[in-house]
Amino acid sequence: MLSNTIWTLCFIALVALNVWSVWRFRRTAQPILRWGIIIVGTFTAIVLTFISFNGMRGLVRLYAPRGTPARSFKADMSPERVARGEHIANVLCVSCHSLNGQLPLSGGKNISDDAHLPLGDLYTINLTPAGPLKDWTDGEIFRAVRQGADKNGRRLPVMSAQRARNLSDADLESVVAYIRSMPPVQHETPPPRPSFLTTVMAGAGMLPLLEGMPPDTIVAPPAGPTLEYGQYLAGWIGCDECHGKLLTGGGGGVLPKGPNLRSVKSWTREGFLAALRTGKTPFGKQLDSLLMPWKTFGRASDDELSAIHAYLVSLP
Repeated sequence: MLSNTIWTLCFIALVALNVWSVWRFRRTAQPILRWGIIIVGTFTAIVLTFISFNGMRGLVRLYAPRGTPARSFKADMSPERVARGEHIANVLCVSCHSLNGQLPLSGGKNISDDAHLPLGDLYTINLTPAGPLKDWTDGEIFRAVRQGADKNGRRLPVMSAQRARNLSDADLESVVAYIRSMPPVQHETPPPRPSFLTTVMAGAGMLPLLEGMPPDTIVAPPAGPTLEYGQYLAGWIGCDECHGKLLTGGGGGVLPKGPNLRSVKSWTREGFLAALRTGKTPFGKQLDSLLMPWKTFGRASDDELSAIHAYLVSLP
């Protein structure tokens, strides 16, 4: 935070210096030189002001206290709970919190590497007992997923952009139970250190940070191959991240660009399941596993994938 604050103050100082310089040379005797200074100075002032303003806004968005007090609860460690949490982790969490897309959730690589931008240290942390969560309560882990806040109530830059916040209370408690059940794996993942570029991008709304807070309580529809349950699954899997809010296509920036999912309306249930299990669409197109993580999403059960298909084909 300190370095990003210093960078922001430096750009504010540059704005002031630029305005002073333009004001000082506004009465120069040579009209061409005078207007050249005014035009260049004005353009420079606009750019520096944009960076300064969004730097300040980004500092607030990234570092201001976030979330409500962590709830007090102890995860139910029954075999059923742990198994459900393992299933969710294997479908969703491994995409980020693992280097090889497999359990356990021993931590991933720097998100900056995938974005090909100098975003700073944005590693997905080691969630096994050998990582930072050994000092967290179950309620603090729950809050980290639901509200994107760390143990001290500060924003987690990566987690606060994830649709895992849409998990029901029961499913999220199952994930906490699985996290507590994992064997410790020694893998150091540095704490988040967003770069100044990340701070400016956050202030300008160029990062997929989710604003507001989800409901305190989320109840999932009854599990089954229904469109209601499919909508719930699509909500926490995060289809809208890359396919747009209405699933009509979206993404871009630091996210992959996803196509309009209305195209799935022409797919049979069997064709949809096969595409998520083999990576090949019913028309023979090979899905890019880096843009569409079908290898992990395909670990969902037949009923779960059938539910998502039912939801997608129901879209207008």
